Amino acid sequence: MATFVQTDVGLYWGGYSLAATHNAVGLSTSASMQDDTVYGDTFVSNAAGLSSVTLEGEGFWDSTNDNVLFSSLGTDDTVVTVTPVDQAAGSPAIFSKLTTSEYNPIADGTVGEMLGFKLTGEGRGEKTVTGEILVIPATYTSSSESATNASIGAVSATQSIYSALHVTAASGTLTVYVESAPSNWSGESTQITHSAFTSVGAEMKSLAGVNNDAFWRVKYTVSGGGSFDFIVSLAVF
Repeated sequence: MATFVQTDVGLYWGGYSLAATHNAVGLSTSASMQDDTVYGDTFVSNAAGLSSVTLEGEGFWDSTNDNVLFSSLGTDDTVVTVTPVDQAAGSPAIFSKLTTSEYNPIADGTVGEMLGFKLTGEGRGEKTVTGEILVIPATYTSSSESATNASIGAVSATQSIYSALHVTAASGTLTVYVESAPSNWSGESTQITHSAFTSVGAEMKSLAGVNNDAFWRVKYTVSGGGSFDFIVSLAVF
């Protein structure tokens, strides 16, 4: 069983990368258990109820991130991605849509110590999915495709393909496409087309239904002489 020390966790909150000011991030997913014990049972019985997700973060106050977090307070459907190990292609990525439910800009106000903040986000009815990074966070100036074609697997009748895109710096126009193929690499077809981005922001899209293609990649076009910083993660869930 592999273990690791956290040194390069990524936290993408809408169109912003916030990891540089955080020193702790916790992500919890759960199901509300409902008691369905009846006469004749010899053990307490429970049925799985509604699912939920909560993210908690803390770190050192920064004026730029402070503006971002204040403005996102109570905002619905913020796309959030956590990369728990590192930010290399193929590394795990966990993403969902959250609402910033609590932001404490002065969580630690002790004289002589660093000013700390705390942040809490809660789920907005979107599945929390675990996938992998296909386009690593970097600056891109020309149209291309993900460096690695990922063997994520086929999509069953009860599953969907999910794509999370975070654009953290923008100039020009960026369009991102998710493609699948039956082999590595030929016979590809476009499955998801993200909205065209001309400014920072984020988008999580999905497509349900059977798809027997096992291989996936991300293609992107950069036009208008532009330059973009972004990250894309995919998951079949």
